[in-house]
Amino acid sequence: MIFTFILGAIAGFIVPWVEPFVRQGIEQIALKEIPISDTEFDVLTLVLLLLLVSVLTFGNSSIALLLGALLGVFGKNFVSGGRSR
Repeated sequence: MIFTFILGAIAGFIVPWVEPFVRQGIEQIALKEIPISDTEFDVLTLVLLLLLVSVLTFGNSSIALLLGALLGVFGKNFVSGGRSR
């Protein structure tokens, strides 16, 4: 379960770095630029990464996976918000 949590956190954390590759891949498949907002591409990237982690862990503990992803996506915001007070 902790392994799934850690992989979820990593998946959430690497979304900004993986998103350009997902965007490029989808545009190559569609053979044109798709009018999707940056936020929607971020969500699509996160869902694809979570799907990959879920397959790698054989669907083990989806709650741990989602909590890890939540920490990965918003963790740096929580930490920086806590430091500014």
